[in-house]
Amino acid sequence: MKKIPIREDGLVGTLFKKGSPSSAIIVLGGSSGGLSETRAEQLAGQGFATLALAYFAAESLPPTLKEIPLEYFERAIHRLRKEEGVERIGIWGGSRGGELSLILGTLFPDQIDAIAAHVPSSVVYGALDDHRSPAWVYRGKPIAPNAPFLYTENSTGESETSAIAATPSFLTAMKDKTAFAASAILVEKLRCPLLLISAEDDKMWPSDLFAKQIVERLAQHKSSIYCSHISYSGVGHAPSKGTAGLHPIMKRWFAFGGNPADNAHAAEDWLMQTVRFFKERL
Repeated sequence: MKKIPIREDGLVGTLFKKGSPSSAIIVLGGSSGGLSETRAEQLAGQGFATLALAYFAAESLPPTLKEIPLEYFERAIHRLRKEEGVERIGIWGGSRGGELSLILGTLFPDQIDAIAAHVPSSVVYGALDDHRSPAWVYRGKPIAPNAPFLYTENSTGESETSAIAATPSFLTAMKDKTAFAASAILVEKLRCPLLLISAEDDKMWPSDLFAKQIVERLAQHKSSIYCSHISYSGVGHAPSKGTAGLHPIMKRWFAFGGNPADNAHAAEDWLMQTVRFFKERL
């Protein structure tokens, strides 16, 4: 297995590959930032070239999730296509990275051949801890109005025992139906197979509801793409990380949800289902 640092054209990533795979996958983490190298290496072990790609909180990149230029990811796609033998490109994103993967699929539908979105949102949310500013920009402009959001949680997040369960805040904000609809990700523009994985006890945001909204929107627009939604009961937002965690950027504790047994099963099964999807569809 080759592990190759990628530091060119402004990109910050790590490429994993063995031989000359015909398919490559960009691996996008969520709001914690940095590189998702473990996940990328797992996929590379299944016969794919993988690029763990940071987009903030790493080296020369922005320090937080705010005004991230989407042209950056288009450059990453072009870089992967230069790898010997690579003919197809997939994206695997989790949480805000799942939101991002869907956005990229709508912006660059002819350049992406499969998307696996884990616990994604169905709408475009604002910058991390600054919901008035955009998280994503393209050609210098926000790609959509920010979805409505305001913390209604009383917990401080100063310790694990006071971990913030943010899902109720998202659900409350959704009551502004006009603003919420205006921020929808236009998934009807997707042209590639799609795997959605959601958690029914997600305390970070309502990923199961989001995934159902994505499926519903595809049906409303009579999309012909393959779409599979796998929902896990008793499972939280980040099953491999437990039921709560200290956010490395916001420096507050957040509740992930789930229970140890179901989370442990999901941590393994999410990977298996994702590998199966990419092997069948990419």
